[in-house]
Amino acid sequence: MKVYLIGIGMGDNKTLTAEAEEAMKKADVFIGAERMLDAVKLYDKPKYKAYRPDEIEQYLSESGADTAAVLLSGDISFCSGAKGLEEKLEGYDIARIPGISSYSYMCGKLGIDTADTAIVSLHGSREVYFNKKSVCNIVRDSKYTFVLLNEPKDINYLITQLGSYRLGDCIIHIGSRLGYEDEMLCKTGVSYMFDAEQEEIKAPVSVIIENPSPKNLQGKHIRDDEFTRDNIPMTKEDIRALCIARLALEHDSILYDIGAGTGSIAVEASLVSHDIRVYAVEKKSEGYVLINQNRCKFSCDNVFLINGEAPEAIEYLPAPTHVFIGGSGGRLKEIIECVMRKNPFVRIVINTIALNSAAEVMRVIEELDLDSEIISVNTAKAKKMGGYDMMMGQNPVYIFTLSKKPEPETENEENED
Repeated sequence: MKVYLIGIGMGDNKTLTAEAEEAMKKADVFIGAERMLDAVKLYDKPKYKAYRPDEIEQYLSESGADTAAVLLSGDISFCSGAKGLEEKLEGYDIARIPGISSYSYMCGKLGIDTADTAIVSLHGSREVYFNKKSVCNIVRDSKYTFVLLNEPKDINYLITQLGSYRLGDCIIHIGSRLGYEDEMLCKTGVSYMFDAEQEEIKAPVSVIIENPSPKNLQGKHIRDDEFTRDNIPMTKEDIRALCIARLALEHDSILYDIGAGTGSIAVEASLVSHDIRVYAVEKKSEGYVLINQNRCKFSCDNVFLINGEAPEAIEYLPAPTHVFIGGSGGRLKEIIECVMRKNPFVRIVINTIALNSAAEVMRVIEELDLDSEIISVNTAKAKKMGGYDMMMGQNPVYIFTLSKKPEPETENEENED
C-alpha cells in the first residue's frame, strides 16, 4: 500500500502546498485527527478519524485501499507524529510530503528570523512536576523562543513562570488559529494575567517569547558572591567547578544534588545544558528557601526542589544518571544503594571536609565494592594584610568519584580446532 504522510500546513486549505494537493488527489482514503479532516472536507472521499499510530496501522491493514493519505498538522518534520507513525508503518510504501510549520509561519508573519529563535513544545503534554518541560532557562538565553501550546489558558502558565524566574521584561507574541480565516496575532507582557477568552484566543495557539536582554548563562561558571547565601554552607566556587567537571554531565543528564544547601551545585550544573534536569534535595527548610531563591535568580526552571531527607525523598524520582552528595545525614550507604537500584551505572561524586566523613565514604566503597577515584584539593586565596598580599589556606576537600566496578573480562573458551 502507498501511504502519503502529508503536512497540511496551518489547517486551512490555503496553506496546502501544490505537492500535498496532488498527493490527496491520488489517495483513496484520508486519515487524521478531526481538525486535519476538516481541512479536506471538500474532497468526496472516505475519511477515518484517528491520530494514534496503532489505530492508523490497524485501519490501513483492514481498509483494502491501494493508496492512503495520513494528514498531519503543520510540517511533518516539526513536532509531528510522523516519526512515530512511520516506525509503526514498517513495510508500507511511505511518501513524505512536507508542509508549512506554525513555527516558520509565525516567525514569517512577525518578521523574526528563525535563526534567532529557540523552540519548545508543550503541545500534547500534561506532565507531572518532576517531568515537566523547562521553558524559562531557554527563554533566559534566547532572543526569541517559540513555544507550541495546548490551549489558550497555557499562556497564563507561561506568564506565571516567566514572572517567578525573573524574566518579567519579556514580551509574549500570541498566534491564535494561524492560517485560518479568524487568525489573530497579538501580544502581552508578563506584568499582568492574560484574559484569553476576552481576547478571543482559540486553539491551536502558539507564542513567541521575546527577551530584550538574553543572559546567555549556558555553560557559565558562577562566582560565590553571585549566590544568595545567608548562613547555609556552600561548596566554594573553585571546588564547585572541579566537582562539576568530575560529574562529567551530558546534555540530557538527570542529576540528584543531595544535601543541596544553597543550591550552588544544582544551579551551576543546570547551566551545562538546557535539557539537563536537576533535583535539589534538601531537608532543612531554610536551605529549601535559599535554593528556590537562587534557581529563580538564575532562571533555572530545570532545577526541581525536593524538601525532604534522602533516601526517602528520592525514592519516586526519575532514575538519575549522575548524583552529587554534599551531605548525607549519616545515611550515605542507604542513599548510594537507593540510587544504584534505580541505575546501576550511575556516576556519583561526593564532597567531604571532615576526616570522619571521608572515612565513612571509604567504608561504604569497600562494603559496596565500588570503583573509586579520590582526590584531595588544597586551595589558598590571596588576602591583603597591611602592605602585603598573603595567601590564606582554605579547608582541604576530599572529592570521591564512585561508580559500579566494570564486569571482569571472560576468556574466550571456544575450541578453535
